[in-house]
Amino acid sequence: MTKRTTMNVLIMIFLAVCMMIQACSNSSSSTQTGTLSVGLTDAASDDYNAIYVTIDEVQVHIGDDQDGTWLVVGTPETTFNLLELVNGVIEQLGVTTLETGQYTQVRLIVGEQPDEELNILSENHPFANYIIDSENNYHELKIPSGYKTGIKLVHAFDVTAGLTTELVLDFDADQSVVKAGTSGNWLLKPTIKVIDTIENAIVDGVVTDDESSPLSGVLISAQVYDPETGRITVHTSTLTDEYGEYLMYLEPGEYSIVAYKDVFVPVCSAVAAANNEDYEISFTLSDATMGSITCNVTTNEEAVTIQFLQESPCEAGKLIAIKTVQVAPGGSYEIALPEGSYRIVAFDGVARMEIPPAATGTTVNLDF
Repeated sequence: MTKRTTMNVLIMIFLAVCMMIQACSNSSSSTQTGTLSVGLTDAASDDYNAIYVTIDEVQVHIGDDQDGTWLVVGTPETTFNLLELVNGVIEQLGVTTLETGQYTQVRLIVGEQPDEELNILSENHPFANYIIDSENNYHELKIPSGYKTGIKLVHAFDVTAGLTTELVLDFDADQSVVKAGTSGNWLLKPTIKVIDTIENAIVDGVVTDDESSPLSGVLISAQVYDPETGRITVHTSTLTDEYGEYLMYLEPGEYSIVAYKDVFVPVCSAVAAANNEDYEISFTLSDATMGSITCNVTTNEEAVTIQFLQESPCEAGKLIAIKTVQVAPGGSYEIALPEGSYRIVAFDGVARMEIPPAATGTTVNLDF
């Protein structure tokens, strides 16, 4: 069986069970209901050993913004390592029965107390939300005040009588974790989108080195370049496993699938993804000599997004992002990159800045 066939069989079994349960429920009630399933996955980051986020509750909103109602659909009260939710792995947040109709938003309530499970270092969680960096140091992720009442995701969806609606929340770690500045605080500014695993395309493949050995921990990202703004949007990403394999879901559209890992030359492949189609895209990476660019950041905003761009090796006239980082203001950051020249584009929530091409070994100032 293909990955899609296997996935569809499992989904059909799950839906059949849900419909049987729903039929029993409807026999004793005149109210029409359907089932909502909410899962969590991660658009991965290769900068950390673990990213832990505690989710206490999942809610959905029905009605207009003023008079609508929030309904609880799951209470996981669990501390998740987002970096374990890659290559199509989905953690269930809740399955519940809801009245039919159109729902307009999803809200995640981020917890303040971790669960009692052990982390990847076989230790108790020191915080509810934190990272473990590449040297196994802990850094608590502070939650900006705007998210204290929950992370709201505006996404309309319908609950249909006797059927299951499946939503998957794709948590973008690279965009959500803000590196500490002079304050020493690391921030969690969640960037999440809602995807549909049934309707979307599947892209998968294997990444190897020049000697055909599988490479683990390679960041695979689906990117779209906007030539008018110079910005690249990373729609989703994942990391290869110990066998060099990866899998991601994509909405219909045209993408550059980029494969990158430090000490290797980045490569890419273009794909026009369509609903319910499978695409096998594999890569071979060659060794690269590494350097770095130091960025001095000054801004009044809480975070700055910095993208390091190069000419696309797979599509003439386009650019790809080799790295995208989120940093706090008032800090100096050394970013490891393969030796070469890069276009640097930065955004601080208010303004956009693009500086002349910079080579590794140099320092640039991003003063907003």
